[in-house]
Amino acid sequence: MCNLLRAVLNAHLLPVPGKPLMTRLLRRASWHVAVCLTVGLATARALPAQDLSAFGHVFGSSSAKLEVVEFLDFGCIQCERFNELAFGNLYNEFVLTGQVRWRVIPFVLGAFRHSAFAAEAAECAAEQDLFLVMHDSLMARRSDWSTLGSPTQALAEIARDAGLNGAAFDECVKSQRMRPRVRAHKTVALSKKVYGTPTFIFPGDRRVLGAVPLAQFRALLRAELDSNSVQAAPSPKPQR
Repeated sequence: MCNLLRAVLNAHLLPVPGKPLMTRLLRRASWHVAVCLTVGLATARALPAQDLSAFGHVFGSSSAKLEVVEFLDFGCIQCERFNELAFGNLYNEFVLTGQVRWRVIPFVLGAFRHSAFAAEAAECAAEQDLFLVMHDSLMARRSDWSTLGSPTQALAEIARDAGLNGAAFDECVKSQRMRPRVRAHKTVALSKKVYGTPTFIFPGDRRVLGAVPLAQFRALLRAELDSNSVQAAPSPKPQR
């Protein structure tokens, strides 16, 4: 059985009206098994093409051969697991070497406590060009902010520990100016029919869902890079 199936079943799923969770799991599981046996990479049903260049945070070379889009929720345990066990190695091996461009689109799935506050905190960190540092800190210290009655103080402490300017961060959070951006990310996630986190989208709208182990994700990236079908993705807009 494909190694990706376990990741599919372990992923966090957004409730969809009229579609029972077990039904969706079984359909998704059986579909992924079939796909894995043939091409080794999950392929979603055809969806309208959508330009994602205005969304998220981009890391890597504009001339990279492959772009991977990751939809995540900071409150998601599977996102935390992927970040801890796989992302750092993949970033060093493929992003820093110019082979892969990685687009992170954090959104609020709606299933995790205080994840909207964490998403806004990450966007405020991006104002100081420290999104990735804050991203890692929010994942690593998820239990510090997600279990409290109010996460405000904990998020402020995490920001300062991550090297952000505390006063600027506090002002950004208080202003709520990142709220429209966070809402826009959820809108685009739902328009792309992203109902679970983490979800990774490859060229051709092919998808991988869940905390895929490092070895399997590395193999997927190498296969994509070696494929003659991979076309260079458009250069990303400068990150703000």
